[in-house]
Amino acid sequence: MALKSANDEQLLLKQVAEGNEQAFAAFFYQYLPILQPFALKFTKSADAAEEIIQDTFLRVWLNREKLETVENVKAWLYKYASNECLNYLRKQLKQAKAIDGFGVEHPQQSNSTTDAIDLNDVNSLVKEAVARLPVQRKKIYQMSRTDGMSIPEIAAVLEISPNTVKNALVISLKTIREHLQKHGVALSVLAYISLIK
Repeated sequence: MALKSANDEQLLLKQVAEGNEQAFAAFFYQYLPILQPFALKFTKSADAAEEIIQDTFLRVWLNREKLETVENVKAWLYKYASNECLNYLRKQLKQAKAIDGFGVEHPQQSNSTTDAIDLNDVNSLVKEAVARLPVQRKKIYQMSRTDGMSIPEIAAVLEISPNTVKNALVISLKTIREHLQKHGVALSVLAYISLIK
């Protein structure tokens, strides 16, 4: 969906801020072509760029209430993407040090994705991944996903900051994604969003 005017964009941002998943899908596909080259140039890897983009849009979704006040959406998105790129770089350096220290070679990951995914299998894998989360992180995820509580509500009940809740959700989603990928399941960022609605 091409945005014809600033008013169209403001309406879209308002809908995303209110938690409209269809609007978020439109937002995602509108800005994906802008972020993709940026992430690819940074990582030189299509898989890593996709991971950065997914994490960027997850952060956007978790901070969607701020969208209505954003004046420059591209700059806002680039800020999130840049942070994820730095996280990626730190992770790569950490892995390189581990490999140097122990002489361990990482197994090559298969690029093949499962074409037909049994939703029951996916749900079972998600439950497995959630069950392995640390106690507080699991509780936050379940309050968000199962109880339908918002980030401020969870923060109030657990007496922690909203940022702590957001970070716990992002980390939980990364854990779930990695667990699914190990079992040959690759979902789009929009599918991951459905895990936290």
